[in-house]
This record gives sequence, C-alpha cells and structure tokens, in this order.
Amino acid sequence: MTGHDTFISIDGGKSQLRLLVAAGDHRQVGVGAGMVYQPGEDGVDRIVAAIREAAAAIELPTHVTGVVAGLTGVPGDIGLRRQLTRRLEVLLRGPALVVEDVYLAHAGALNGPGTVLCVGTGTNVLAVGATGGYTSLDGWGPILGDRGSGYAIGLAGLRAAAAALDGVGRRTALTENFPDTVGGTDLASLQQFYRDPQLAARVSSFARFVVDAADRDDVAHAICEAAVEDLVAVAEAAATRQPDAGRLVSHSGRLVGSGEFLRRRLGDELGARGLELVEPMSSPLEGGLTLMRGGWPYASVVAYLRERTDVFEAGESA
Repeated sequence: MTGHDTFISIDGGKSQLRLLVAAGDHRQVGVGAGMVYQPGEDGVDRIVAAIREAAAAIELPTHVTGVVAGLTGVPGDIGLRRQLTRRLEVLLRGPALVVEDVYLAHAGALNGPGTVLCVGTGTNVLAVGATGGYTSLDGWGPILGDRGSGYAIGLAGLRAAAAALDGVGRRTALTENFPDTVGGTDLASLQQFYRDPQLAARVSSFARFVVDAADRDDVAHAICEAAVEDLVAVAEAAATRQPDAGRLVSHSGRLVGSGEFLRRRLGDELGARGLELVEPMSSPLEGGLTLMRGGWPYASVVAYLRERTDVFEAGESA
C-alpha cells in the first residue's frame, strides 16, 4: 500500500477502539481495547496501546496524508493532548488530529449541517451550522450529566430492580436480568460488582434490557420516556445555539440504533419541537475521513479543532 492520499480514522469508545485505513477504495479495519481508564492515570499510554493493538492487525502504510482520532475521554489537558498527538504521528506515520468522538459521529451521521446525538455509555451532542460554527453539549460524565445515556438508563433500571426486590418499588420484569448483571445479590457479589474496573460498562449494558422491556413493562417504559425527554431537550438546546444547523437530528451509537422504542419516541418528540430525526448516513469511522478531507461545513470545524491544540477551550465556537 502506498502512502499517497491515505487516511487513518480512529473511533475510540468505552467498549472498543476501531481503526480504519483508507487508500482510495481500499479499506482495512483493526480493533483494539476500549477507553476504560484507571484512577491516577492520564490515559495517554492506554490510548496509544489500544491504537497499537488495532494497528497490529492490519498493514500500515509507510506514510499517511492525515490521521484523526475521535476518542471518548480524550485528554483535556493541552500538554497531554499534544503528547498524544505526537505519539500518534510517530506510530501512524502522518500528521494527526485528536478530538472528541462526537465530531466523527456527526460527520458520519449527517455529512452536513444538523445535530447529532452521540449516545453510548455516555452522551455528547453536537450541532454544526451551515457556516461551520458548532456547539457541543453534555459530555459531563455519569455524575454530572450523560443525560439519556446507556449508563443513565442502565443505572435507573438497576436501581428500580433493586427497589422491587426489596419490596419498596414497583414490580418490574427488570428483576429477571438483575442478578446476572450484578453477579448476584449476596454481599460478596456486590463487593465484586462495585470493585470491577469495568463497572461503567456493566451498568450501561443493563440499558438494553430496559429498552427491550419498554413496550411491556411500566417501569422500563417510564425510564425510557425520561431518557427520551433528556435527549430531546439537549438536542433542542444545541440546535437553538446554532440556528443555521437546520432541523435535522441524527444519532450515533448502538443504544438508539438498535432500540426501536427509543427511535420511535425520539422521532415523535423531536417532531413535536420542529426537528426531524433521520437515520445516520454512515459510521463515525467514515466520518473521520470526511473530516480529514475538509468538505463543507467541516473545513471550518477542523480549523477550529486544530487551533484548540494550542489553546484548548471546550464547548462552543462560532
């Protein structure tokens, strides 16, 4: 493979990291570990290790035109982000841009103006206007935000099941899957559950049971309705801050993509607020290629993001 007009797109979430090498019509994809960090670490070594693992499964070109890494938990400290960028440039043999994963999700889902709900373990929402201005909302993490996320739905479902088992909450079918997710209901099982470094992923995994039960279980239905309300509210807020983003709203992540109930209710509630839910055009990995190629309206977005390598400010650009 030659290095001419070759791009590398990386989509790193909490469950796994995927790396795409694209040279013309030729595609190679490698997979690495997800972005699960340990207390006290800055995450740079873990990110590089996951990318190296994904790259080991494919044939890396000798030179690339550009690399974009869209990551969950991207380093906010500018020094660490620069360090990560330099290490990726050495590893992958080309100029690199490190950004939050929502930018790849937006370019993949809409490839143009609009708002994208990036909903996985966490929640991040990005509105991009026709002139290239953008607004990013939520991304506050599970304690302060992540409204409507897999973690939020999973945690609400687990808490409802625990309350039902204690006889202080409404009866719910969610108690059926509770022991397998938690590992049991005895003290030893609970201690292992809370000490698991994959705790966030385990909690988030319960969301699929909640979503699957939403059409037949009142408790699950109420949890999903609350999640939809949260997602619609943040989508509307992001779109309002970028008036030229238009009416289109799309989504990224398996939670909405595989949850028929969530998609239907999202469509209904967004429509009631003058917004239109549309299915994603392609994946975040393909979105990374769109960013690297600098098409409209992403050329301005990429320019802003490159500037933030020098002066990092989260949130909004105009």
